[in-house]
Amino acid sequence: MTGPFAEIIARLDAGVQGREPLPRLDRLLAMAEEILVTWLARCGAGADPGMVEGSLLLSLHRQGCRCRPGFDASRELCREIVARRNVALLYPEEAGRAHAEMAAKVLQLALFVAEVMPREPAAETRGPGAAELCGCVLRPARAGLELREVAPGF
Repeated sequence: MTGPFAEIIARLDAGVQGREPLPRLDRLLAMAEEILVTWLARCGAGADPGMVEGSLLLSLHRQGCRCRPGFDASRELCREIVARRNVALLYPEEAGRAHAEMAAKVLQLALFVAEVMPREPAAETRGPGAAELCGCVLRPARAGLELREVAPGF
């Protein structure tokens, strides 16, 4: 496979198939974040490093939905990636299975985003008041409106 995620897809596919070890949990999460940052860049939007539901991955996904309405179909994948990571970290008896499931979910995310992502990067990145990104219609941001959710600390 060619494209922006060819290396990620090949590595995850080999790991899921058992041909090589799976990447570590933190690397899997970084791969998922890299996929969404690439999506945002292709749509001409910059990534805002805020947190949604305590997760950068879910924050990046929310930003990606603004670029293409159908992109919200991958939200459950992102939530499952975060959930599988938490299970692997908190429950040693479930760690192996959760690790493998997390890798499979990141692979699914990479395949989905590669399929729906614009083939070429956006011609220019527009500022926060842009009404159009990559052919997607967005409403200009309202001044003073804070939409970011803040997760309580544990």
